Amino acid sequence: MSGKRPTKQSLSSAAVNQRNASQEAIRLLQEWMADESGYDEEVWPVVKKAIEENRPSYRSRFSG
Repeated sequence: MSGKRPTKQSLSSAAVNQRNASQEAIRLLQEWMADESGYDEEVWPVVKKAIEENRPSYRSRFSG
């Protein structure tokens, strides 16, 4: 660590970068929520079964 204090400009740059990353994450989540391809409904049972079959515990990971 250099011991230098961040400048106002570097702080505002970091805030802008964080805001841009947050906006991109929101956009991606909205895109996923709008997906009506049926892929997740098709694949989830396969993934769920694999998770359950490879659990080290006797208890079920998912209910129902």
